[in-house]
Formats: sequence, structure tokens, C-alpha cells
Amino acid sequence: MADFPLFIKMDGRKVMVIGGGSVALRKIRILTDYGADIRIISGEVRDELKMLAEAGRLEWQKENLTEKHLSELDEAFLVICASNDETVNVMAADYCQKRHILVDCAKPGENSDCVFPSVVRRGNVVVGISTSGGVPALTKHLREKIEAVIPEWYGDFEGTLRDKRRQLKQSDLSQAERRQSLRQWIAKEEKIREEGKGQYENRNEEEPSGHGADGNGGGGH
Repeated sequence: MADFPLFIKMDGRKVMVIGGGSVALRKIRILTDYGADIRIISGEVRDELKMLAEAGRLEWQKENLTEKHLSELDEAFLVICASNDETVNVMAADYCQKRHILVDCAKPGENSDCVFPSVVRRGNVVVGISTSGGVPALTKHLREKIEAVIPEWYGDFEGTLRDKRRQLKQSDLSQAERRQSLRQWIAKEEKIREEGKGQYENRNEEEPSGHGADGNGGGGH
């Protein structure tokens, strides 16, 4: 069965990473962009992780996880099992699952509650792609295709659209009209970009067209 996609606010949430190799590094690179409070439990880590620890962007507990230290995982919102020792990963995963602590293992399967998606991010626009751990090569392929159709400028554009949406919500237009107006505005901007007619112009001061924007209804997040 496919995994359920769920976006979670990670700012300030405790994440414990068991292991300091390439898998741990890859996942920590993602987590640091989302404000997670990260602690690595590993006797040795990659140089990049050492630099992150020295810069205060994460905590490094310089010891390998043992059974007597398992209770330290109780304070975690998420535990990532990325040790080179599979017995350590299984031990930690079993402990977490019995205590309903989210756990992600380097080798997805019965010991994992979740998997990290492949991510395309443009500011607050975030797309996650997953094959539920089945075919990572396909996940990467799909990410590259999505990257090609969502240019970098969508990140800044999303911020401008938030302002436009707030303006429209203060207008006399109905929710349906606001939604339609915003969608027309998005289509117009995309056409300008695709035709190469210059950089984005701030058009927030334009009067609403009368055919509506997003409001709060419908659509995804």
C-alpha cells in the first residue's frame, strides 16, 4: 500500500539521528532547511556534519547508541536510524515503535513509520515525491521532471500571491470571484515568464478584475 503524504511543521521539533554517514548527512541537509532541532548520536560523523555542529546548527553526541542509552530517544519527535550497524537500527526502531515515536530507517520496510520524499522546493512551494521506498530511481527521475516545470521564480511569486490574496479577501468580491481572479493572475504571470517578457512586476495595486481569487476554499496545500 502506498504511503500517505503529510506535510509537517518541523520548526523546533527534536530529531535524533543515529549514525553520521552519507545517509544521515543527506537527511540532515533536508531537515536543517526546515528548522528541526537535530541531535546526532554517533561516534564518528562526516566532515560536513562536524562543521554544522561547530556552527551550532545541530548537536553532536559523540558516542554510538547502545541499549542503555535508548531512553534518550524518548524526547524525540522523529528518530532517523542511519547507522552502518543494522542491529543498532533495528534495536532503535523497535524501541521507538513501542513508544509511538516516529521512526525512519535507512532501509525502508517494516521498521519504518515514514520515509523521506524527494523534494522540490521553491520558497514555500514544496513538492514531495515518493514511491513508498520501492523504486528510488523512479523517485529521482520524477523529481528532475518536476524541477524542470517549476522554475525558481515560483518561490518569490508565491510570496507576492499571498499579498494579492490578502487584498482580494478585503474586497467586495465573492469567494468564487476571488478564486477566479487569482487564478487568472497566475496564468497571466506564467505567460509573461514563458514568453520572456521581463521580470515580475508588482501589480498589487491593480484593482481586482471582478472574477475572483483563492479565498480559503478548495485546492491543496
